[in-house]
Amino acid sequence: MLIKSSAIDRFLRDNPDLKERRYGLPQVGNRLDMEKFNPTVEKIADAINFYGYEVRDDEITTKKDIDLGTGNPLNFRPFPMCIDKMKECLDSNELYKYPYTEGDDSIRKQLLDYIEELGFINNRPYPYPDVDEKGFSVHNITFMPSTSMIFNNIINIISRPGDVVLVTGPNYGLFTIRAERSGAEVDILPLEKEDNFLVNPEKLANKIDEINESLQKVYNRRKGYVPRVVAFLNANPNNPTGKVMGEKDIELLTQIGEVCLNRGVFIIDDLVYRDISYDEDNIAKPIATIPGMFRNTISLFGLSKSYGLASVRAGFVVADELIIREIVNRIFQEIDSSSSLTAYALAGAFNSTIERKKLYDSYFKELREEYKYRYKLLKALVEGIDTVEEEYKTKIIEDVKQVLGNNSSIALKGIPHVSFPKNLEPSSGFFAILDFTDIKGMKYKGRIISTERDLLKFFYKTGRIRFLVGQSISWPYEEELIGRVSYAIEKDLLINALYSIGRSIEQLEPKEDYIIRFNRLEDQKQMARIKIDDWRETYDKIIASKYLKGMDYYEQTERFYRSFEEYKYRVLVAVRDNEVLGYSCFDPKEKAFKYDSELESLYIKNNEQNKGIGKALFKETAKELLTQGRKNMIIWCLKGNDDAIKFYERLGGIKAETKIAKIGGEPYEEYGFYFDLEEIDKDGSF
Repeated sequence: MLIKSSAIDRFLRDNPDLKERRYGLPQVGNRLDMEKFNPTVEKIADAINFYGYEVRDDEITTKKDIDLGTGNPLNFRPFPMCIDKMKECLDSNELYKYPYTEGDDSIRKQLLDYIEELGFINNRPYPYPDVDEKGFSVHNITFMPSTSMIFNNIINIISRPGDVVLVTGPNYGLFTIRAERSGAEVDILPLEKEDNFLVNPEKLANKIDEINESLQKVYNRRKGYVPRVVAFLNANPNNPTGKVMGEKDIELLTQIGEVCLNRGVFIIDDLVYRDISYDEDNIAKPIATIPGMFRNTISLFGLSKSYGLASVRAGFVVADELIIREIVNRIFQEIDSSSSLTAYALAGAFNSTIERKKLYDSYFKELREEYKYRYKLLKALVEGIDTVEEEYKTKIIEDVKQVLGNNSSIALKGIPHVSFPKNLEPSSGFFAILDFTDIKGMKYKGRIISTERDLLKFFYKTGRIRFLVGQSISWPYEEELIGRVSYAIEKDLLINALYSIGRSIEQLEPKEDYIIRFNRLEDQKQMARIKIDDWRETYDKIIASKYLKGMDYYEQTERFYRSFEEYKYRVLVAVRDNEVLGYSCFDPKEKAFKYDSELESLYIKNNEQNKGIGKALFKETAKELLTQGRKNMIIWCLKGNDDAIKFYERLGGIKAETKIAKIGGEPYEEYGFYFDLEEIDKDGSF
């Protein structure tokens, strides 16, 4: 018998990423069809991977960090009726039985009574004898271990290859990834400042129509059908903004429902944060309580965020019976059935008894007050104690002083260069958005903080602080540096983390009077002039004058315009106001190439040279290539260009290659300078 390799060796060969032990989040995974994520989702996945794994260092096993990005709710006692119901389950003599796939009917009836008490109404019921006067039966409900599993199944059920699920930005990034892993494409509806970060029905309608029209043109029934927008994920309250659409917003919710209903788009109404809406008179309103909307709405409820039972993993779904039938089929095919303990826990939280109502009011009054206090504590630490209401000040001062002692007065002055976005004070949940944009362009050890990855790495290096950045949550304003932080973590950790952030910022050097960013279409004319002027001055006695004189500004600009789409994310520009001071062009190479990447050009405007702009562009280019997983870089420089040769040698370049290049039909010798990108970043400040 011939054995070529062991089973485990073969498995490792097929799954090389498993060779390295990960500390932190597991991999977010790939699409099930093994195609690449679309660019929108890829960005989210990359950012979550960086936060959850890549930013962490070798000391993580012995030296803890502070995770402000956690999704854990407040450490608060579990909802007592859930505990009682789970004890009832464990004390029963029924544990030897396998549960029904769809769930026990008596449990489903309790959940049904609950949603009917909320106001769910189905005015187009099926003609089954067990359908009640509100249009429902227990067959409109089933449950699973977590709303995440339910969501995955829903996307699988309602979408075909090429169909689009529309989600808001900001969003819960993992749902966005899971939608695409489950077979759909994903697009983003930006929630904007002008709309107070709420869904704008007109913009929602336009977005759906725009996507559908685009798909109609692209596919033209090549698959036997035309893909379309099949669902809109409406998180209410929104994760992570904390915005709530309640009874006061019924007109807005009705418009959202009608936009989707009229376009044949399911609404997936994620209500997991509903019970920690801060205003008890404006708790998030389910769209399925609006007459005419039920059959087009799929509603999700769960224990994790509101009931102190995230570890139990329990969620249930309410939908048209046809949807529930197929979810039950998938449960049977994939996990056989959900745990009875899950069912009993859900029944303890979601029932219509008088006992539950009394307990609910007292439990959530206390919980909501604690969350509101935690937000005010965060606000005091970010913007200063004078920005919070008098009723909170004494307790905040006491809590901060207990943790920081004599440093409490420093902490309560707030953090320079950090703020909350306008119109975004949370009305629910336990996340806040912090705006770090004012830090953009400042430097740590000479390295510019220009991206959210830089921001996160800086705070981890200086204070071992992690949080989710805007890219992780589809923040709609890409030029801003954003952090999503939790204020549900232990108070001492929250206070220490924010104090540490403030002390880290004190280490930053002032920003230059220019910024470095990717080039834009309007930059091309200036870039063309910089290139030609640089060639004419630098190569005056190196390259034939006829060739230099023949270079034309207009022709070069047109060439740049034509190649813009291909190179727009391969060119960095240094810009002061609207003036381009210089630019670098880089090329991440294919695996067959000798080097991982090449710096193809680096030009600085003649009157801006020797001011550090070239060095800054070089380092930003190296940082971008490192971000893309490149390890080394080659740069070609004409023999005789002594200033450039000295420049690259000072930066650590090693003359590793020579070649002959043809310019204007004439041969010229070039030197290739090799750079180890990780050596450039040897102090880890990228």
